[in-house]
Amino acid sequence: MAKSKKGQKLLPGSLDLVFSTFIEVSGLITTGASMSRIMAPILACVCEVMSGSAAFAILEEKEGPVRISYTCPAGKQRPLVREGRIRRSALINRLSEKRKPTRLTGAVTSKELERLAGTNGSAASQALIVASLQYQRSRIGTLGVVTPKGQEPDKLKMGLFELLVREAGIALKNAREFERTQTLSITDGLTGAYNYRFLIDALRKEIDRSARFDDVFSIIMLDVDGLKDYNDVHGHLRGSEVIRNVAQIASNKLRSIDMLCKYGGDEFMVILPRTPKEGAGNAAERIREAIDAHDFVGQKITGNITASMGIAAFPEDGKTVEELIANSDKALYRAKRRGRNLVWLSGKRKAFSPV
Repeated sequence: MAKSKKGQKLLPGSLDLVFSTFIEVSGLITTGASMSRIMAPILACVCEVMSGSAAFAILEEKEGPVRISYTCPAGKQRPLVREGRIRRSALINRLSEKRKPTRLTGAVTSKELERLAGTNGSAASQALIVASLQYQRSRIGTLGVVTPKGQEPDKLKMGLFELLVREAGIALKNAREFERTQTLSITDGLTGAYNYRFLIDALRKEIDRSARFDDVFSIIMLDVDGLKDYNDVHGHLRGSEVIRNVAQIASNKLRSIDMLCKYGGDEFMVILPRTPKEGAGNAAERIREAIDAHDFVGQKITGNITASMGIAAFPEDGKTVEELIANSDKALYRAKRRGRNLVWLSGKRKAFSPV
């Protein structure tokens, strides 16, 4: 049985901790937990195995690196987990290049240590152990732990840290693949908007929530004007690009809580939580104006690409999914009949858009 320099039976207990940690992590991944929730037990395990005061992970994302830090609890205090963007720097790039666990002393300032791990201690009394998080030679990020400077870890601990880094890389890759699969199952492949299955489920949930809390919400049904003529001249492949652009324009004009969903071939539906009908009308007008102002490729030949929209609100225009969709569709039909490129509120005799 392997022992540390002090003769402690370190390996079995530490390995049990590592294995139990990643069993927990596997369960978190399959429940769709957030990345910080997935990383928390890994960082806690790193602190325990390496006798560290804090641990951190810097993960590579499309929008830039994200830092997740874990501060070990003192006494009865709870561990502190933080997540947030971190500005890329020469230090972060240098740390991510450490393929093997590396102990750094004197190479990191106190300010840099605080930025990386969220610890307030002096760099003069602390050391940093880091390694690159990888999966099949693909770099995912960096894992690090802050340890007392005078307590250099033995080969056994460094070997356990290397095992943790390797397993963490696999876990993170699995988490991202699971997230991607989940996203694909509820989104439209062409536009990135939520799909019809998600739309119906989200509408039911929003009806339940609004009924329970005596609240309101609205839906916008959007139809792209002039797409048939456009497809006849330019082909459906170019028409698909128009639909993709419309989705992007609409998405840019919505709040983070609003849900843009694909309803049909050239139709979308937007769910606007806690929004009365007039508020939804204002949101729809912003979308309509942006689409009208956009210079779609080839529209000068076939006529401008625009959008007509119909709006219904809960509970005024319906208390079921079917009623809300039917009334927003009727409002959309009026907008199309009255000249297109209009926003129409359910139950109104005039267009909401200025004519």
